[in-house]
Amino acid sequence: MKVEELIDRAEIQDVLTRYTRGLDRVQMDLVRAAFHHDAWVQFPEDVYVGPADGFCDFLAKEMPLFVRTRHHIGNILIELDGDVAFVETYLNADHEATSFHKWNAAFVTLWARYIDRFEKRDGVWKIAKRTLLIDWMRKDDSPAGWFKLPEVQLGKRDGTDPVLRRQSTD
Repeated sequence: MKVEELIDRAEIQDVLTRYTRGLDRVQMDLVRAAFHHDAWVQFPEDVYVGPADGFCDFLAKEMPLFVRTRHHIGNILIELDGDVAFVETYLNADHEATSFHKWNAAFVTLWARYIDRFEKRDGVWKIAKRTLLIDWMRKDDSPAGWFKLPEVQLGKRDGTDPVLRRQSTD
């Protein structure tokens, strides 16, 4: 494998990782930055199908309806073809909904895959088309069996998460 191919793969993986951080920390600028301006998103029809701008607007309203989320990407298969890459990314996503969300305070886990077409334009890799395929989905209506953790141990979604202070020395 050539060095250029390794760099392309690393840049694509970085886009995916920043996207998931954007979701979990509710940083919509990171989510939007993952997509080309004319990108298309194909989620299940009852969720969202349309341009990436509308998808980001949808997420800006949807993500605050969760107490917390955790998106974990696993296996990533990247098939490069010049300035186009076909990328399959395995995803586990955990959601704790508020009572304002359609899941009504439930805990929902998805086992899914992102099927992406990445394009390198002006030297930058971004998603041109994204499809979400859900392999399994589990909804737990009761928090029975879940531990109540001290607030200090929980990730933050309001801009105060410790990862956002990575430049400080504390």
